[in-house]
Amino acid sequence: MNPPLDPSEVIKTARAGWVLVTAQMVLAAALVLSSRWSPPDAWMLILMVPGIVVAITAWLAIGLRRLRIHPTPGQQTVLTMAGPYRWVRHPMYAGLLLFTLAQLPFDWQPWRFVSWVCLLGVLWSKSSIEENALMQRFETYRDYRSRTGRFLPRIIPATGSAFRR
Repeated sequence: MNPPLDPSEVIKTARAGWVLVTAQMVLAAALVLSSRWSPPDAWMLILMVPGIVVAITAWLAIGLRRLRIHPTPGQQTVLTMAGPYRWVRHPMYAGLLLFTLAQLPFDWQPWRFVSWVCLLGVLWSKSSIEENALMQRFETYRDYRSRTGRFLPRIIPATGSAFRR
């Protein structure tokens, strides 16, 4: 285990985490609520249904009582590498990204695409905070991180720095 962070860093990280949680909720809500709903095309369902399934199976793998929206691990956090966590480190974020990506064609507007890209950036930042904390807490996390994709399954084993994150 690594030495604990100094208290000012912990406070700064906690604040950043809440800003990112808020941004995630606002962006996801904007994408879903601004959609002009119509019966989805088959290709949209190809993104929506797996997005929902991946998110739900991730929740179940973690356990609903351990679920947190803030990126820093809680006292009850355990390192989960089962279920969808075998393939990706952040399946709930991946599910949200797939589901919201499927919303874009319902009402194609450039601001909605920009919002989705911003959501991707927010989730990338949020997952980085989470991963730094998990590496502090769990010695095995670094190895898990090196062999498992962040939001997408890793097809090519990580050998170079381009595939490490």
